[in-house]
Amino acid sequence: MKYKVLSLKAMDPIGHKMMEDADCEVITAPDGSKTEDFIKLIKDNQVDAIYCRVDKVTKEMIDASKNLKVISKQGVGLDNIDMEYASSKKIPVGWAPGGNATSVAEHAILLMMMCAVRYRYVDSEMRKGNFNVRYTLKGTWELTGQTLGLLGCGRIGQIVAKIASQGFGMKVIGYDPFPPKAPLVPIEMMSQDEVLKQADFISLHMPSMPSTVHSINYDKFCMMKPSAFFINCARGDVIVEDDLVRALNEKKIAGAGVDVFEKEPLPLNDPLVTLDNVVLTPHTSATTIQSVRKCTTMACQCIIDALNGKSPVSYQANKF
Repeated sequence: MKYKVLSLKAMDPIGHKMMEDADCEVITAPDGSKTEDFIKLIKDNQVDAIYCRVDKVTKEMIDASKNLKVISKQGVGLDNIDMEYASSKKIPVGWAPGGNATSVAEHAILLMMMCAVRYRYVDSEMRKGNFNVRYTLKGTWELTGQTLGLLGCGRIGQIVAKIASQGFGMKVIGYDPFPPKAPLVPIEMMSQDEVLKQADFISLHMPSMPSTVHSINYDKFCMMKPSAFFINCARGDVIVEDDLVRALNEKKIAGAGVDVFEKEPLPLNDPLVTLDNVVLTPHTSATTIQSVRKCTTMACQCIIDALNGKSPVSYQANKF
């Protein structure tokens, strides 16, 4: 009898091949499915595994199948999974640590570059026919010689630091409650407030957890230079989005590049959409071909190991 795996979003073909070779049937939830739809699919099929990306995996979903043996995520942030409940049920949660690190880091650099040249504004003006916008353009910068401040110096932050320092000659400073012992490149560690005060570009790489949710608020934005830019490719709820909008409108900071949001998809009437000093991308920092394939294979291997009675040690986020 085949094992049943519910994929909450469409899985890359490489994952389907892995599942097929492991004698597993992949059931893909229809686009637009919500929690109640997932619960019905889990219950009706009594699935053995749940494969997710950013959709929430709730207590009710976990309880909907008596056969559930493993949950696995194509990604790294585990804030969308009820980890405490899964652990209480002795259900391993797989993930893909490091699988998307390079892609997310490169995306952060992309947003920095776009902010530095006021890409959003220039693109809009050109599309209106204003080719001469270049003659009146102010507030654009080279990255070379600027100071990059990292809030979070884990895998992704360190790759950002490497690209920024070795590629652009930026000075890199950083804050992390657990500083890396052997970073890829030197990072001058200091307090979070000092990073905010000194940096020309702030790149956020902190996970969503009780101690970080809404920790970057209006007071924090006011610590930044009026010429500084804020980049977020981490998690939307780490910042107070209304405070970011206020800081941008009041010119407390020069601009922002944002890939993640507290509410996704971002409503089209959200104030961030209207600002010409904000570059927006729809949570696409980890969607390169390489990232998707690495994260898919890591997450699928966790499922295969768990279904075959092995402990998915390499990629298991909760250890028993």
